[in-house]
Amino acid sequence: LSGITVVAPAASWAGERAVGSAEQSCREEGNCLEKGDWDGAVGWNWGGKDRCDASDPRCGPNGQLMDEGPKGAPVPSTNDQEITNIVELAIAIGRKEQFILKLGLYGKAYPELVKQFIDFCQGGIAVVTPRNMLGEVIYAPVALKTTGVMTAVVPMQRIAFGVPTQSAAYARSVRMSKAPDEFLPQPKPTLSNIPDAQRSHDVAGLLSVAGKGIGYGGSGFESDNEAYANAFEITATGVPSMDKEGRRIIGQIMDSESMDQVARLASLPTRKGFKGVIPGQNSGPPLLKTTIEDVAVSDVPSPSES
Repeated sequence: LSGITVVAPAASWAGERAVGSAEQSCREEGNCLEKGDWDGAVGWNWGGKDRCDASDPRCGPNGQLMDEGPKGAPVPSTNDQEITNIVELAIAIGRKEQFILKLGLYGKAYPELVKQFIDFCQGGIAVVTPRNMLGEVIYAPVALKTTGVMTAVVPMQRIAFGVPTQSAAYARSVRMSKAPDEFLPQPKPTLSNIPDAQRSHDVAGLLSVAGKGIGYGGSGFESDNEAYANAFEITATGVPSMDKEGRRIIGQIMDSESMDQVARLASLPTRKGFKGVIPGQNSGPPLLKTTIEDVAVSDVPSPSES
């Protein structure tokens, strides 16, 4: 991943304890709902200038300053799965942090899903061709490498990555403010012969996709334009309930440094508002934009070749 400099956060990062004055006041008076202060009513310490600096690694999902930054769980066992490919994701949190997440893929266990994941990481998924013969309709591959971001955080549990909307991604790629009317999003791909789940989401550091593959990770009601927003997820702890979602674990984190960064990503403060956090929940998009800056994929020689 040439050109990517890993920037670690400062050890002694200045920050303030994030207790919003409005939230604190209405809690003391017991009238948060009457005042319409949802943050205070549901227990958020999150109030603009009163919260901690979101770029501080100690700033937790609810806006409170933790004593220290999160520590990663142990690197997961391969569970007898053969690692066939290594994927390195160069990730940037805001403008202050950059680091590498190193993933290993289970290509023998899930050949179609792993191939699809690699395509998504590199040139992109293209169900239809980029442009029709008459040039009246424009399509573009959906690619993590050029337009991928971290789209959601379930604090300290799981993180999701993808392309929020294909139209906005295409517009950015051609330096336009919006996609032209001729642009059409890629439809969801169709895969066949996907094996049954071979391990549980019972530890941190597991790479998980929807059972039908990339494009099916949302609620099922998304348009094609938004279908790739939740392309894959990584566990930050054991989340056995993900097994009930019919997901497949196609890989894992490969080193302790990456596990620390998964913990960091899973502790990022989350954004409220439209497509953010709703009252009673603290999951949602990260407050600091977290982007995929580059992707590198390499093959791992099979034991018989080494």
